[in-house]
Amino acid sequence: MKVEWKQAAGRLWKDVKEYKWLGAALVLYYLMVERLFSAFCPLVIITGFPCPGCGMTRAFLAVLTGHFVRAWRLNPMIYAVILAALYGAVQRYLLHQRVKGFYRILCILAVLMILVYLYRMYRYFPHRPPLSITRGSLFERIVPGYGKLLNLIQ
Repeated sequence: MKVEWKQAAGRLWKDVKEYKWLGAALVLYYLMVERLFSAFCPLVIITGFPCPGCGMTRAFLAVLTGHFVRAWRLNPMIYAVILAALYGAVQRYLLHQRVKGFYRILCILAVLMILVYLYRMYRYFPHRPPLSITRGSLFERIVPGYGKLLNLIQ
């Protein structure tokens, strides 16, 4: 099948325009929570505990800069997420097809991410970043004794 690059770029631009408010909301969210809490993840902000996606952004940047082992250590699921994103992008933009099995892929990624998270939490928490406790969470600020509980874990 011949790829029409101009049409692929047009489809991508159409999606960017269609979802611009979602993008703007994410940027606004990032700026607000980063300023207020020095974190992006709602779970970290509320509890101080890492989430299944913790380390994903840093892992992606590590992949982009060729630090593949570092990316694996930060969050090994980055490779599955990149493959799924590439599959979706090729299907949607280059081949102009519906992304077959999109929801199934997302569900499988979510289950795998949770399983990998549970393993990593068991194996590395709380002494190997990004699987560490972030102090100053909302719970620590408002729930009596929560900070002492965190001290016991660390």
